[in-house]
Amino acid sequence: MPLVSYVTVVRNGERTLARTLQSVREQRWPQVEHIVLDGASKDGTLALIEAHAGQIDYYASEPDRGLYDALNKAIGLARGALICVLNADDWLTPDAAELAVRAHQAAGAPTEHLVLTAAWLMKASGQRLWLPGPLDLASYLRCANICHNGVYATPVAYRASGPYVLDLRIAADFRWLMATVDAGVRATAIDEPTVHYAPGGLSSNVQQHTRDCAQVLRQRFPFLDDTEVWGLLHAFHSFRGNLVPFTSTRPAHLGRFLQKLAHRHAGQGGLMAAMAQASAFTLQHPEDRRAAGQLSTGEKLHRGWRKLRMHLRRQPKAG
Repeated sequence: MPLVSYVTVVRNGERTLARTLQSVREQRWPQVEHIVLDGASKDGTLALIEAHAGQIDYYASEPDRGLYDALNKAIGLARGALICVLNADDWLTPDAAELAVRAHQAAGAPTEHLVLTAAWLMKASGQRLWLPGPLDLASYLRCANICHNGVYATPVAYRASGPYVLDLRIAADFRWLMATVDAGVRATAIDEPTVHYAPGGLSSNVQQHTRDCAQVLRQRFPFLDDTEVWGLLHAFHSFRGNLVPFTSTRPAHLGRFLQKLAHRHAGQGGLMAAMAQASAFTLQHPEDRRAAGQLSTGEKLHRGWRKLRMHLRRQPKAG
């Protein structure tokens, strides 16, 4: 039976960590390990970890350079065939590890592989199912709509992608996902939820997250200027509400902007492929609108103008 590794990094997480630890302990899959790294917490986190030491495979408490630095350390300690990052305020479903292993095996157990699972998004208004979005080159433009705590990666996938970068405050997990795409790592998505994800913490800063997404896009396609980077995000970004603070960066006409950008960078195959994939996923063909009885604003105006001309032609001429 493959071993599944859960890695949790925490700092001052005394209030929620016990639930996280319990959710790993209650996994139905018999081969599970849990690695916990504490970033020198000032509350009772370390005492809580020590109280559960008999149920944790490895733990340590030491200063780090932030969340992603600690994650890089923890990933290096994992021994499992699949590795999952589990936040200290999130908790697993009892069948999480089993669902991930079954999906991995059903795909043929590739050595370079990601299993993308769904998550329960926990909000004050109730829980909502968060299905994994597509993960491809176009995700650079969309900012991948995937719960990081629902991702199970093989060790070889981590070696292929490289570590989490430390120059992004929030979206280094997004950058890591895109590194797996660039490395050719295969991904399999399933609709079953494996984790309860509690929004908050660093990820709640949507403006910084959006800036990080722009930086990831700019780093991947360095020939784009800032106007082009933000225009692409306005055209394809998965989280539309996150762009509201950046309204001033939106092109006046997205269609014409994309046409000009495609002409300007026609020789950049990677960007053209990303735009083609994003367009196929995002845009609706006019023929599909006509088949559904829907018309665009331009088509409505054109038909209205034709009707007006026909009406004027039918009027009797004066004299």
